Amino acid sequence: MKLKKFLSGAVTAALLGTMMCSTVFAAEPSNGTYTGEIHFLNANGSGNNSMCDPIFCHEADVVLTDDSAELTFYVAYPIPAFSDQGTDGTIKDVAFTVDGTEYAAESDIVTKPEKEFDTDAALFGISAGDLLPTQVLSVELPRDVLDDLEAGTVSASAYVNVFMNSTQNFFVKVTDLQAAGGAEEPAEDTRDMQITATVEEKISSPSYTVTILESLDLGTLSAEKDTVFVYPVKVAASDLKGTLSISAPETGVLSSGENTLAFSNDFGTQSITEDTALTSLSGQLTVAGEAVASAAAGNYTGTTSFTVTYTAD
Repeated sequence: MKLKKFLSGAVTAALLGTMMCSTVFAAEPSNGTYTGEIHFLNANGSGNNSMCDPIFCHEADVVLTDDSAELTFYVAYPIPAFSDQGTDGTIKDVAFTVDGTEYAAESDIVTKPEKEFDTDAALFGISAGDLLPTQVLSVELPRDVLDDLEAGTVSASAYVNVFMNSTQNFFVKVTDLQAAGGAEEPAEDTRDMQITATVEEKISSPSYTVTILESLDLGTLSAEKDTVFVYPVKVAASDLKGTLSISAPETGVLSSGENTLAFSNDFGTQSITEDTALTSLSGQLTVAGEAVASAAAGNYTGTTSFTVTYTAD
């Protein structure tokens, strides 16, 4: 780029910019599209920003290929304080010099994309935060120019087409490249880890209580009518997840020495399928009066057995 000297010595002293700090590229970037921070430094090697640095948007685009780095940057167009000047471009005849070779930049004054400016520059009528139309400049440089751009040692020049109407020289500095979409991602190196684990089968272990009378006394049996006795069976169960069944035989025998007396039990089989704090079941023992009438006198005793089973779902 060819940028001509912009202002007189007195004005130059008044508008001298501040030293810029560089951000080192962390690693050689992959091919693709990036954005970076761009500044135009004094050509005297001081490292300070040029007085005309504020007329440039400080965000540049960089497209990297195997062989080239295409740099696109933006300058306010028109300059707000000189809007009647530079109708054919704010800067012209822009060229970069890399290793003694000059690379001309192409200018676009038609599309005029709006860009945000971040520096106050009263001389040019620019305030930080202004959104201004811009002239677009693009130059294709060798791929290995990145280190020099980072160091701020790439020289450029441009004809400043407003106010000074002369050529200004710069060093150009581009730092802090960030992928802007389309950049090739570095190849990923993956490793697999095989994971083996065992989940133990958890077998349901219900808790239940079945309460049955230990004994009952039928008293004196009647020979004239059936003797009937209703008895309770109480059940409590938790974590059931299945069926709890209680059963009793339908008949039994009372004995007195060698003499016997039959009885019946209608309890049958009764089931609990849900957890319960207390459920009362019942059965009925019966001794027929006809059987008592024909039985020998005596004290008769007997036993009936209840069976409790649990079946999981």
